[in-house]
Amino acid sequence: AFFATVQIAPPARGDGFQIGGPQPAKFYRPGEEEWATALRAELEQQIADAEQELAEFSAALDDAMSGQGRLAMLAGEPGIGKTRTAQELAMMAEGRGTQVHWGRCYEELGTPPYWAWVQTMRSYIEQASTEQLAADMGPGASYIAEIVPEIRGKLQELTTPPSLEPEQARFRLFDSITTFLKNAAHRQPLMLVLDDLHWADQSSLLLLEFVAREIETSRILLVGAYRDVEVSRRHPLSQTLGALVREKLFYRVQLQGLTQQEVTEFVQGNVGITLTPEAAGVMHERTDGNPFFYQ
Repeated sequence: AFFATVQIAPPARGDGFQIGGPQPAKFYRPGEEEWATALRAELEQQIADAEQELAEFSAALDDAMSGQGRLAMLAGEPGIGKTRTAQELAMMAEGRGTQVHWGRCYEELGTPPYWAWVQTMRSYIEQASTEQLAADMGPGASYIAEIVPEIRGKLQELTTPPSLEPEQARFRLFDSITTFLKNAAHRQPLMLVLDDLHWADQSSLLLLEFVAREIETSRILLVGAYRDVEVSRRHPLSQTLGALVREKLFYRVQLQGLTQQEVTEFVQGNVGITLTPEAAGVMHERTDGNPFFYQ
């Protein structure tokens, strides 16, 4: 797990507290020095775990930059800090010369197919010159323009792609997008963030599977984020994850955070400051309970 959670719960009897996860727990009474020491040790271990996972992500980024494509999935409950974590990872990537483009899935009815992918490609198109875009997209530009019409604004001589059977048309689209991304990454390492994948449409998930299987030798890092509590066995994303977990480029990060009370205790133990409930609430809200941000 990315962040192991400290379990603080009322004991079976008395007025003490329990520290520990699945392993046998020990009970402490609030105010005892042993309690404070134990809690601090547990929370510091969470940060150590977070740093380890961040180091693993850094290694995955290095792999991607050297031409070994990677796919990282950030999973966790709502508000746990998936987007915030992805933002931190994006800053790390940009600091190493990687271009980062974001897309987000939406729950609303009427959202076009491939919407998160469309957003990432729009972001790239806005920054690319006409010559660069034409070179990166090549002959597949007309297929991609079917879902990203802004392409025709820069490549005005594009023709309409031939009429194909649905399955053939989808393959041409997927292959054209994958070729485009690989060409773009050849110019500069590429990181794509697809947020809220639990709301992704089936077409977007199929494209994710296709791209992930084709980037093994490319300078591409795909990062997806989703609410695992909303992904049942029958959820479309569950099927996608089941298909991708067998790929060696895949790894999953499980995010777990601190409660507001745990934030208060951690700050008290490390810097000797007792937070008011309001201050603890603000700190918890701004960090999403992610222990890495309390260093």
